[in-house]
Amino acid sequence: EDRIIPSVSNLDQLRYAVEKKTFSCIMLKMGDINSIGKLSAYIHKYHKTVMLHIDSVKGISKDRAGIHYLKRIGIDAIITMKSQNIRMIKEEGIYAILGTFLVDSSSLSLTIQNIHGNKPDAIIAMPMTIPDSVYETLRQNAGIPVMAGGLGVNKEIIDHVLDLGIRACAVTDRNILVQYE
Repeated sequence: EDRIIPSVSNLDQLRYAVEKKTFSCIMLKMGDINSIGKLSAYIHKYHKTVMLHIDSVKGISKDRAGIHYLKRIGIDAIITMKSQNIRMIKEEGIYAILGTFLVDSSSLSLTIQNIHGNKPDAIIAMPMTIPDSVYETLRQNAGIPVMAGGLGVNKEIIDHVLDLGIRACAVTDRNILVQYE
């Protein structure tokens, strides 16, 4: 599996990411209720996994019907910042990823509490530039894969985070993505 996941928010980024054989998973941060099915089918046409950041999609409610719709159109994984949605996502048989902003020790404690209480399949910690000790705390206490995203502004930061044992990094910048092709 990939350790670098292209994070796409426009069609140009999406075209680039699906055409590169290196990347088997695409983080989709675009679309709305009218386009998400076509975007998902387009990604699947290239035999890639669709990881949807649900909080970036317009017109899809974050309730059971909305999650069921996403399952029906083939979304493979859902990222949400709302821990209360994790259970619904998992009940639909979709890989559930809890997104979390770690800005202080309180947010770290709350994240660990949410992991144990809601049982996501993985988490994505943001920003990527959090201290090494925070990643270590997550890895020791989460019991699930830890990914990183946001502020991966150069290859050195991303490589360092991966060297810490983080499962994968979500990357937007094409100038960085090309270095992993």
